[in-house]
Amino acid sequence: MHRRFTLVAAVCFVVTSFSSFAQNPPAQPPPVRKDRVFLKDVEGIWINEAYLSVLAALKSPHAAAKKTAPVVIAIRREGRAYPIVVTDFNKATLQAVLDVEPDGKPGAYRLVVGADDKPVSSNEVKYIRFEAVKNAQGKFDRLRFAEPDFMKGKWADYVPLAGELSPQLNRFVIAGKYNDEKGRPWVFSESGEATWPEQKFNYELSLNDPGANCDYLQSESAAKDGDDKKGADDKKRYGYGWKAGKLSIFAARLVGKKVVCDAKAIAVLTSQ
Repeated sequence: MHRRFTLVAAVCFVVTSFSSFAQNPPAQPPPVRKDRVFLKDVEGIWINEAYLSVLAALKSPHAAAKKTAPVVIAIRREGRAYPIVVTDFNKATLQAVLDVEPDGKPGAYRLVVGADDKPVSSNEVKYIRFEAVKNAQGKFDRLRFAEPDFMKGKWADYVPLAGELSPQLNRFVIAGKYNDEKGRPWVFSESGEATWPEQKFNYELSLNDPGANCDYLQSESAAKDGDDKKGADDKKRYGYGWKAGKLSIFAARLVGKKVVCDAKAIAVLTSQ
């Protein structure tokens, strides 16, 4: 009798519970906001779109830098941290992105940036505001930043670069295959390798040097760790310039702290 009563009571409890559940279902979690932004969404190399357009048109990094600010914002995950490097190719800042926060209106956000990737007080952080709208694939095609240091808070559009920065800039400016006046081949690869008739070396473009009298490229230093001449400047430098669709190469030298290019070209190259 007691056992039967217990079984009936249990069944009644279950039925009553399910009835109550149906009438009062548990609270559902709030839907995930489609405009939610995470650090991984803004990871990458972002470059001032106006500068990139001017660089592609002029093929002169120094002239482009004087006309439009060459600001690059790079956010790369390293372990659990997200370092952020901002540069104008002359100076750079290195900090850590701590969080992404909404900034008061749809499509508006701000990066919370600190000196280190560790808990800090509110008066030790600064904010980099940006605006963005995701495309149909849920990605950002561009970001509109109000960068506070190099751009002084001025809003500008930034576009992502696929891969590393240097190959992209080399492609805009000088990368290609050429012939000189004697028909000899000259090659500047996108990856930064120069192959000339009498030498081969790795090169990098000077992107923002207000003191130079020309655009120039330079080789890597030949000094090795432990070398007595480690502090010496042993880089090779060559000036270059475009005129009427042809690329002129000039000898260049360091005078004090300034790079000076000769007036007469050592070679005039025509694209193959």
